[in-house]
Amino acid sequence: MLSLSMKSRATGAGRPKILLLMLVLILLGTILAGCATPSGQQGNSTTPAAVKFPLTFADDMGRKVTLAAQPQRLISLAPSNTEILFALGLGEKVVGVDDYSDYPPEAAAVAKIGGFSKPNVEKIVDLKPDLVLASSMHEQAVKQLEQLGVPTAVVDPKTVDEVLTSIKWIGRATGAEERAGQLVAEMEERIQRVRALVQEIPEEKKPLVYYEVYSDPLMSAGPKTLIGQLIELAGGRNIARTAETDYPKFSAEAVIKANPEIIIFPRFHGTASLTVEQVKARSGWEEISAIKNNRVYSIDANIISRPGPRVVEALEQLTQMIHPELLSK
Repeated sequence: MLSLSMKSRATGAGRPKILLLMLVLILLGTILAGCATPSGQQGNSTTPAAVKFPLTFADDMGRKVTLAAQPQRLISLAPSNTEILFALGLGEKVVGVDDYSDYPPEAAAVAKIGGFSKPNVEKIVDLKPDLVLASSMHEQAVKQLEQLGVPTAVVDPKTVDEVLTSIKWIGRATGAEERAGQLVAEMEERIQRVRALVQEIPEEKKPLVYYEVYSDPLMSAGPKTLIGQLIELAGGRNIARTAETDYPKFSAEAVIKANPEIIIFPRFHGTASLTVEQVKARSGWEEISAIKNNRVYSIDANIISRPGPRVVEALEQLTQMIHPELLSK
């Protein structure tokens, strides 16, 4: 612009053309500015244009749920649901959670609506939610809330793939579809990384794993559970893989006979704790390969038992425990 101004004073006859060129540049700049999105006014990443309300969607029980508008007050009846909502960036909209929702730390400050198994319906209604996320454990509460006109959806994933599916529909129902897509993509990438590590291992070379869900009585995780699937994805063979129930009981003798090469258990079950030393000290268990080879591990129960975004952390930790040689390469 400075050079043009100087040139116009020098030539005189070229002034009309220069003024015309300046006008064109000004108009062009105005048009471009109009096309650009102003800083701080980017399209809300949690409200993609594709999501329109009223919205009807199917929850994990196949129930049709209709929302008149994008929900602004959310209540979670399960820790896994709470973790999904916060991971989707919806923490500020969560107005109630169950007593056990403790992750992320911000969830602990949210109003409590009662225990996981028996939520307080009266408290829930008082918080005026426009969407409640329940689980298959909450059949009675779901019926009551529906009778009271409170939109309620059931989240009940049984596998890793179903966890991803649940995150997607929750994202759509809450207007956080874009963030849900990003989160699922991140999780899929980490899952695929583990699949690539273990895919060449022959089935017979995969270590036998005993996962102890509970210690009194001894209880493991069957093949249809999330834990059972995580063990298989991590390249292990679950000693309870032929069980017909989700959480089969085992006698100590049955565990010894199965002779697992790896033993994994949650550090805490409720308020009770268990240590590696306590497992190793069990009578007769010194004959088990996992004990002989010092391959007994504890894991955070919350990441492996909650069907939420942190299942990928559980998968990665299980892979580290079952195949440390792969991750050290």
